Amino acid sequence: MSCVLKVKGDNFAVDEFLAGSSLEPIAIFRRGDPRLPASQPEGPKLGASGFHLPASDADFSNLQAQIADAVRFLELHQSELTRLAAFPGVESVSLDFGIEEREVAAQSERFPPILLRMAGNLGIWLVFTLYPSQKPDIPTPD
Repeated sequence: MSCVLKVKGDNFAVDEFLAGSSLEPIAIFRRGDPRLPASQPEGPKLGASGFHLPASDADFSNLQAQIADAVRFLELHQSELTRLAAFPGVESVSLDFGIEEREVAAQSERFPPILLRMAGNLGIWLVFTLYPSQKPDIPTPD
């Protein structure tokens, strides 16, 4: 997933919200569950509940496609996202754009006003996370 809606809250009743929702998360987490259930079931526990939901499957190197998908996602789910933002216990809702790092001196990304306006009206933060380039190293001739 390149753009993911992330929702969390210390006292967010995630199962209650999702029971009446058309949203279909790819991950659900609950406060008090182990952070690493497979390797450390008795280890540190999660401090919040929430879920992650795909907003775009576009490639990490294609931010413009991610943005277009995110705008469609916000339009399609506007009423459910409004309900989510007002749901008791929700503390944070964000759209996290996974972006491929480019080999440049300074990397900047731009988000269009329509996305900013739509996300802002729904109380959704915009985040971008940089990931190393997925392009294979090309050997140079000796």
